[in-house]
Amino acid sequence: MFGKGALIFVIGFSLIFSTYSMKLNYLTVQSADNFNFYYMENLIHEAGNTVMNIAIHEVWLNGTGIDTFTVYANPCTTFVEISSTGSDSIIVSVITRSRLFLSDYYADHNDTYEFRDTIIAVFTYETPLSEYFWFTGTENGAYWATGDTVWGPIHTNQIMHNSGTPVFYGKATARLGISPDPTKPSSQAEFLGGWEIGVDMGIPTDMSDLIIAAIVSNDGAVLNTKCIYLQELTMDFLSNGNVIRTVDGVTDTVTLTTIAPDGVIMCFSDINVSGTLNGEVTLYSWDDIWIQDDIVYAVDPLVNPNSDDMLGLVAEDDVWIADNVANNTNLNMNACILAINGSMQVDNLNSYPVAGILSNIGSISQGGRGDINKRTGGPTGPISHGFSKNYYYDPRLTEVSPPEYPYIQELHLASWWE
Repeated sequence: MFGKGALIFVIGFSLIFSTYSMKLNYLTVQSADNFNFYYMENLIHEAGNTVMNIAIHEVWLNGTGIDTFTVYANPCTTFVEISSTGSDSIIVSVITRSRLFLSDYYADHNDTYEFRDTIIAVFTYETPLSEYFWFTGTENGAYWATGDTVWGPIHTNQIMHNSGTPVFYGKATARLGISPDPTKPSSQAEFLGGWEIGVDMGIPTDMSDLIIAAIVSNDGAVLNTKCIYLQELTMDFLSNGNVIRTVDGVTDTVTLTTIAPDGVIMCFSDINVSGTLNGEVTLYSWDDIWIQDDIVYAVDPLVNPNSDDMLGLVAEDDVWIADNVANNTNLNMNACILAINGSMQVDNLNSYPVAGILSNIGSISQGGRGDINKRTGGPTGPISHGFSKNYYYDPRLTEVSPPEYPYIQELHLASWWE
């Protein structure tokens, strides 16, 4: 009996250990499959990203056009398609594939498992100028200096001059260079958003979209009553959505949406502006625009990013900070400003008092950089006339812009989906 019992005991243990061994082998195979699965999943994603960067380089070199090519990097195969959609955008599609033996999948499908990863990038040639907080064609010898704080991307087509410790939170680009060289110890400017030189972009000069929008929206109304004005126009915005309007010596109060149903007003003379804007509008002057007092939004976008207030100020010539009592103690602006052939500058700067801080939430673009202040003893000296600057980028401008605001023709990576 003892012999039979021992035999049964041995056989029982053998069965138990055999079952355990089979289970252990299965778990080992599963662990290997899981490791291989996640490894391959990561591998094809990284392969796709690598090839997308190759394709993007191809777009930078050659611009628009249709092209396809395949990149083989064992065990991954990546197919690239570059295509144009109209004249203003390019789509780059990258599809990476690979196959892997997975025991359970093979048992169910009698085939290896296919991995597939897709990445899509979209380029556009039209970039709203408002995406750049600061944009100048020429610098006119001006400096960014200690005390200047800029919160959005900036660009100049000349040399960007810095003195002392200005702070740039957005990317800074310049066609002809940055002085002092940011790589040298002599540079104390803080480029917290990075910098790049050799970037060439021009101020837009084609205002046909604004002109057409004003003509269409005017809808045959008598001139000086709706969207098109021949005489000097003064607009003092009210927080309730109305505006106190003065034209040709006549003052009235009107609803902004009535006189600018599509958000564009065009004037063949000067425009004066002030107040609290509730709504969105672009004011386009064939001459100059004068900022007579604070011009702010009813809802501050830095406090509430859902603000739907937005102002564009576009002048063929200059945008002036008026020399008046209202502007002599700080000035607050919320606007996207463009002086096409001129500058944004302070009127009568040589006799202007020390006026505190000029703050703007929005963007400033100008053909030639204008003077906001004068300093004693050079660019780092104390301000003797005008304003110090505190410029904030409106974060909404990465996605939206004022009505019909001008574009720059720049190949721009707009979107990337993985």
